[in-house]
Amino acid sequence: MSGFRSAASSFSSIHRPQGISSPWDTPVATPHESPATTPGGSPILRDSDGKRLPKADDIKMILSDVDGTLFTDAHELHPTTRDAIRYIRQTRPNVPFIPVTGKQLTSCGDLVKELGIEDMPAACMHGAIIYDKDRKIEQSMSLDPHFVRDVARLMRKHNKSTFLYVEEWNAMVTKEENGSKDWEQVARGFDPAVRDERETDFMQRVLKGKEKISKIFLPMDESVVPDMIDLIEKTFHKVPFKITRALPYIIEIVAEGVDKSAALAFFCAKFNIDPKNVISFGDGENDVGMFGASGYSVAMANGMPKPKAVATYQTGSNNDGGVGQFLNAIFRPDHTEGPDARLNPDHLSMLDERLGAVESPLAAGAYP
Repeated sequence: MSGFRSAASSFSSIHRPQGISSPWDTPVATPHESPATTPGGSPILRDSDGKRLPKADDIKMILSDVDGTLFTDAHELHPTTRDAIRYIRQTRPNVPFIPVTGKQLTSCGDLVKELGIEDMPAACMHGAIIYDKDRKIEQSMSLDPHFVRDVARLMRKHNKSTFLYVEEWNAMVTKEENGSKDWEQVARGFDPAVRDERETDFMQRVLKGKEKISKIFLPMDESVVPDMIDLIEKTFHKVPFKITRALPYIIEIVAEGVDKSAALAFFCAKFNIDPKNVISFGDGENDVGMFGASGYSVAMANGMPKPKAVATYQTGSNNDGGVGQFLNAIFRPDHTEGPDARLNPDHLSMLDERLGAVESPLAAGAYP
């Protein structure tokens, strides 16, 4: 993580191919534009692969994943991302900025305030619940209660942790014993409102319809994920449901029909915006549908292979403020970031520990 220069140079430095020195370089001009400018005289912005970036006026709505995209690995907003979004909110208040996330709304409170998007709707738990700007539910989908119970039984049999998401909190109903990680703490890192319901009547309340489950969250060692997905699909091959992943070591199950692309369609209809004028950001397999439905899609450098393969563009990692880098390149390409647009030493030290750095880059003076 080096110090930031201008938005354009910071963005284009991700992996610039030989022969392209800046986003303004234009190898081939169309008959209607000069090599350096559009008909209106503004510079043609290109990404590090030479792809032409959309003009600011082409973007009518912005959708973004949260964990691994807006948030760093320490579950905090990167300053570059925060400042870029706040700038757009101030200068283009008619462009909706909407979080579309696997998280619960209660876990996005600080994010909403920091970005100044209190007047915006949200799609949570991969789009299973959609809220309006007043935080009232406009649309929701839940899983069959007997299927939920049977998945929990299967996980208990195979010594895996199970977390069941209701609207505002989630219940731990099985816990892996002697695992490589404390999966309860991992779950709390994404959505802190975890309750241990292993010895309660919670599952009975689910079966009676008193608790509606929007998402099943199954964290485990990444090495066993493929086999566990195969087991779930074979065991419940007659039950309608959908498996998705935001991170390689977490299996998430939602109702059939739940997808971020459906949330995008809902918001496009709500705001009367053509999907071709939507830009979306994400890092997980659960973002692939949203990428396919939006006119412009941007995968994070830290993203999984599938979203990277289908995205229109790629940007820096979540820990480098990749969302902010990309938005700055479009909405304020001449912007130069000051010293506040860096992660503080405590945050960097936390990232070193979380990423398993053998020798701390912070201690070695690698960060400004």
